[in-house]
Amino acid sequence: MFLVNPKSKQPLYEQLVEQLRRQLVLGVVKAGEAMPSVRQLATELGINPNTIQKAYRRMEDEGMIVSVPGRGSFVSEDLAGMLEKQRADQLKQTLETLRACRELGLSKEAVASLVEQAYEEGDVC
Repeated sequence: MFLVNPKSKQPLYEQLVEQLRRQLVLGVVKAGEAMPSVRQLATELGINPNTIQKAYRRMEDEGMIVSVPGRGSFVSEDLAGMLEKQRADQLKQTLETLRACRELGLSKEAVASLVEQAYEEGDVC
């Protein structure tokens, strides 16, 4: 379910959150599905359980999972709402980036060229 790259500049807990987000969007993980226990996932990945707990806390804060005391963590039943919120957040971030580009004096053509270059180099999607 999860893989981490200890050499990445991205913190391990963020890698886990991003992976679950992608799996939700792609439909790999289904609503109501049980998440591995913190201890189990920490052992599987060979990382500190506190790192897993931090990732789970972030996932819960973002509405991706829910924790049920005594039972464990489960993928949220309200995936549609969570995904819509994430799309809105990403759109907001994209618009802020475009505003910053304009403030820096970049033309639409220059921004389009940067986007095209990023796609060609595989830096996005």
